[in-house]
Amino acid sequence: MAAGSFQKSSVGWQLQQFGRRVGEWLELNFLQGSDDPTDQPIWSAPTWLEKGLFWLLVAVLLTWISWRVYKLAKVYLRNWRSGAWKGVKLGGMGAGRSDVTVAAWLRRAEESQQQGRYGEACRALYMAMLQRLHDTQTILNQPSRTDGEYLQLVRQFSQPRPYQLLIQTHERFYFGDLAATAETFQRCKRAYQEIAKQ
Repeated sequence: MAAGSFQKSSVGWQLQQFGRRVGEWLELNFLQGSDDPTDQPIWSAPTWLEKGLFWLLVAVLLTWISWRVYKLAKVYLRNWRSGAWKGVKLGGMGAGRSDVTVAAWLRRAEESQQQGRYGEACRALYMAMLQRLHDTQTILNQPSRTDGEYLQLVRQFSQPRPYQLLIQTHERFYFGDLAATAETFQRCKRAYQEIAKQ
């Protein structure tokens, strides 16, 4: 800009003017604060319409809240009925379920491996390990336990390495970015076989 000249209009100033005009229009048409009859708005909504709109808004809001609560409750009830509340599920594999035997976990591991789902196969071996520890009363399987807590508990074992490998693989696959491969599954399978020999 040249010296002595100035900007006559800007987007900010235009928005400010527009907001002021809208505010004045709303005040003129809807707010009744003056006793002067010439100051009264030209049009005013009937009281029944205002009440009707208010209750319609309340009804819509309550319906929306009820729908959200229903959807949340439905998920919790379905998980509670199926026993999934006892632990995390992945592809139908629930943690902490005493009705799933070690043999069943091993079958799931083989089936998943044959279908090329190596992550689920490794998880099934991990679950077989946890169930084995639970069955032998070595470490009770509790749904609230994290992989870190299991790592702490297996450190006391004379040979913690195979347990650690299964737990860490599960942690990296299930909670991290590890892409499970056939080689990963073979390492997990060897680790489980070492555990089974103990």
